[in-house]
Amino acid sequence: MEPIVVYQSRGKLVVILLGSFAFDVIGVLMLAQHPASMGAKTILTVKAVAAISFFSACGLFALYRLLWRKPAIRIDSEGLTDNASASSVGFIPWSDITGARIVVQSTRRSRQKFLGVALRNPNDYLARCGPLTRLLFKANQRLTGYLVNIPQAALSMRLEALMEHIEFYRQRSRDGKSF
Repeated sequence: MEPIVVYQSRGKLVVILLGSFAFDVIGVLMLAQHPASMGAKTILTVKAVAAISFFSACGLFALYRLLWRKPAIRIDSEGLTDNASASSVGFIPWSDITGARIVVQSTRRSRQKFLGVALRNPNDYLARCGPLTRLLFKANQRLTGYLVNIPQAALSMRLEALMEHIEFYRQRSRDGKSF
């Protein structure tokens, strides 16, 4: 059976790149402001630096993915390989996956869909990553209930279809059927 390979959507990556650039420009304009009071200037500077840092990182990630194409998700007889975001776990064997569910994370201004992947031993995956990535994973876990979260934002396949493929392969692996 051929592996399922999902790439990030080039169109969505371009939108992320352009949006990141626009917010970086806004951050620079915020730095150029000269508020009357020193307290207001400090707050504005902190917000501007945070915006520039975050959106520059998003833009660089999008640019990297546009220039160096590699699969965001790969599903095969061995397991699932997650490279869909900056904080991805990489390869997960089917024996470590206990389930998957679509999670919607809503705020006042946005709505993000993720495919949450439940792991048998999440601490094993936390142990193999660096401190910053570990912090991101724990924050994601608090928000969605899952350590592994595959974002819909830049994928070329809908999460519902991705989940069907994962469940199909997981079931075959659990039943000991050949691929």
